[in-house]
Amino acid sequence: MKRFQELLMKDIGWKLLSVAIAAIMWFMVINITQPVDTRSYSRPLMLENLEALTSRGLTIGNAEELKNTKITVKVKAQRTTLDRLSQNPDWITASVDLAELAYAVNGDTVALAVDITVQGGSSYDINSKSPAVVEAKVETLSSREMPVKVEMTGELETGTYLSEPTLSNETVIVSGPASLVNRVVIVKAEIDAAALKETSQVQAKLICYDAKGNVVKGVSTNIPEITVSYALHDIKQVPIQIDITGTPGNGYQVGEITCTPKYAEVTGSAEDLEKLLYLQLGSIDISGRTSSATRVFSLTDYLPEGISLKEGSANNVQVVVTIEAQHGKQFTLDASNLTLIGEEDGKTYTLGTAHVTVSGDSSTLNALHAEDLDGTVHVSGLTEGTHRTLIHLDLPNGLNAGPVYIDVTVTGDTDLPENEY
Repeated sequence: MKRFQELLMKDIGWKLLSVAIAAIMWFMVINITQPVDTRSYSRPLMLENLEALTSRGLTIGNAEELKNTKITVKVKAQRTTLDRLSQNPDWITASVDLAELAYAVNGDTVALAVDITVQGGSSYDINSKSPAVVEAKVETLSSREMPVKVEMTGELETGTYLSEPTLSNETVIVSGPASLVNRVVIVKAEIDAAALKETSQVQAKLICYDAKGNVVKGVSTNIPEITVSYALHDIKQVPIQIDITGTPGNGYQVGEITCTPKYAEVTGSAEDLEKLLYLQLGSIDISGRTSSATRVFSLTDYLPEGISLKEGSANNVQVVVTIEAQHGKQFTLDASNLTLIGEEDGKTYTLGTAHVTVSGDSSTLNALHAEDLDGTVHVSGLTEGTHRTLIHLDLPNGLNAGPVYIDVTVTGDTDLPENEY
């Protein structure tokens, strides 16, 4: 034991100096390899315990502004610790506690201290925060039921038409600070035309707008989006045909026939539209007439099943049949002089009788005979049955005639073998 004490005390001063130098070196190494640094971080402000107000029918009028406030936080720690914090900035939370507003009333403006917390906080020192205090404006919590309007962006493919949309919710509840809810004049469900497919359902987000078309932030709807359902239809423009019956009074003839509009814009499936070559309206009887006849037709009364008018297009059609003093020459057309265009294999086409009154240059008219009149009849797509079809006459120069129609009866070929398709 005595021997140990002698060894311990021998050169004690040098030994103590060595320990001191070792300690100093250790602290120097620590400070060199793990230096302390200060860094700044920007974090959004969180509002906590909002129910302290909403439970009393109140809210924060400038909540959107506060949520968009960036809090700059200066953190002091060892460099490696700060490196980890830089990789995980969400470890830093900046918040205000709205429970402090438990006794606030509508119209109050209250200063709230910003609280900073850092995950694993014992390793960090918060040097500063800016701003350290924010002002919260207390308002009445309001709500209002409003209709939803669908707004489409982009363009549909040419030749397609949308049906009226069906909405999963026709109205929504808009809630928020009274001053902001009162600014909302419309709630839109916005969809992109490119996203639409046949009989499609599109999820559309709801956005609130004010009277100037600006988005109103700080309000919410009871549902974030709705389902908008459409049916896509093709569009077709079909000619309108009128059946004229009877014969005008003695010495009179049918002149110009005008139809306003001349075409009907209709929608439906591609298959149904392909079958519709024209829209046949009712007949106008001109028997014994010596003056023009006018009649208004409602197109919807003559639309086939599965076909409807394009939204916004005219429904009423006015037809004027001009009756004028006879100054032309009437002919019965020779069916053999009419050329059929668009005949289909397996179908037989039989033409009825057609009469036409031709007027114009007297010398040319006097030299004209029925066998000189040629014309074409378009029969492409005609189904079995009898169709009232327009004749396109080829008249000599100086002569003209009003619209001429002829009955075309289409029948199938019954001579095909039973096993032939």
